[in-house]
Amino acid sequence: MPKAIVVEDAQLAHAVAVARASSKENGSRDAALLLCFFGTGMKPAELSQLLVSDYLSPAGEPRAATVVRAEIAFNGRTRPLCWVNQKLIKAVDEHLADRLQRGHGITGKLTAYRGLDPSSALFVSGRTGQPLKLTRVERGGRVSYRADQLTALISRLFAQAGIEGATSQSGRRTLAVKLKRQGIDERHIGEILGMTSIKAIKTLCDTDPVRLGDLIRRVV
Repeated sequence: MPKAIVVEDAQLAHAVAVARASSKENGSRDAALLLCFFGTGMKPAELSQLLVSDYLSPAGEPRAATVVRAEIAFNGRTRPLCWVNQKLIKAVDEHLADRLQRGHGITGKLTAYRGLDPSSALFVSGRTGQPLKLTRVERGGRVSYRADQLTALISRLFAQAGIEGATSQSGRRTLAVKLKRQGIDERHIGEILGMTSIKAIKTLCDTDPVRLGDLIRRVV
């Protein structure tokens, strides 16, 4: 299977803008989902299972430092989750404000979690208020979940923005490549993405298309 493509800043900004404008009901949610993939490096099934309390503190503030819970993590182990990127926070906040306006997953207690049910899904449909669907998979007595709906949604959002080859997997690879460009070592990249194999992390970051392009640009 070929590697997911690296999505550059201008491409992502375009995809987010198109997503926000393409749906009156789900534009804010879809824009936030796109930015979450690229700002957290989470996998589709993990993002689909995020709760309001994974993002907001009881006081209603984004949690600067929390964790991907073990029960939703792809490898069954907690790892750091930092809500600190301002573009990402702004997008998620817009989705939550839209939820409040539509009355989806609210408690009426405005003093806690901005009036949202902390045990409700972070991302819900603007039309129905329902969370993203998961497909239950049983193999060898073990149960896991596959986020087919979200995976298809992200591919559609990139397609409508005209970004060929970008998928939900592009978020993790793009984040890894960007961190590597900034000089972050493989151990810390692995800690963010929940990966322990240095070889796998290097493979994820290898053949950075921008770096190769820079080399070629300087030849003549």
